[in-house]
Amino acid sequence: MKHPKNLIYKGTLMHCRLKPNLHKFFYNVFYFFINIEDLDDLKKKYTFFSYNKFNIFSINDKDHGLRNKTKIKNWLKKILNDIGINFLNTKIFIFTMPRILGYSFNPLTIFFCYDLKNNLKALIYEVKNTFNEQHSYLFKINKNILKKKYIKHSSKKNFHVSPFWPMNVNYDFTITEPKKNFFSKIKMIEKKKEIFHASLKCKSNQMNLKNLLFLGLQYPFTALKVVLAIYYEAFKIFFFKKGKYYKKPKFNKNLTIIK
Repeated sequence: MKHPKNLIYKGTLMHCRLKPNLHKFFYNVFYFFINIEDLDDLKKKYTFFSYNKFNIFSINDKDHGLRNKTKIKNWLKKILNDIGINFLNTKIFIFTMPRILGYSFNPLTIFFCYDLKNNLKALIYEVKNTFNEQHSYLFKINKNILKKKYIKHSSKKNFHVSPFWPMNVNYDFTITEPKKNFFSKIKMIEKKKEIFHASLKCKSNQMNLKNLLFLGLQYPFTALKVVLAIYYEAFKIFFFKKGKYYKKPKFNKNLTIIK
């Protein structure tokens, strides 16, 4: 298998709440899939895309990792070395919704970490909430998992995302490696019963000047739309779907490692 290349993924995000009443919604979204080694040269390659600078599209260090302007690469190097993965023998791709005209709210970013033999070694799910907090779930991948169509793993929920879900639940993750198509699904499990799931289905497009320009014209307000959609759906859940409100707990840590 060859290492993946920089791509644009366009698709549909679906959320489905099963408790206490059914609540489902769909939104069209797009993500960029980029080798982190290419971040410094984004502007040279793609004109409308920059790293740590204003542009139509941009990726910023302060939106990821430690969120204190520490370089994404340096943050990844430390946490991968901490779980026994040599960063120097790794190629890492970021799957993320970028800043658009300088503004961003990205609920989920995924880092795909490959070794030099093109095997997936780790996955990092970087989750944000509307309280300006962030938590990452890091999974070290067993090579036997890669023989299957879907990569699956689980974790206890360690981060408050929505005020309408409790903390004492588990997540079940299902994901494919980004190729022509991409799929991911996260289930929330309470007492062995599924109470919520979110899925993302995407198709890839080449990352080039033409497609970036078209994307900017097609989705100029995507980041703002994401934030407004979160509050709009929360309003409906609370007032019409009898969603129970849970107070936000104190934010304790920013990383969960599952080996």
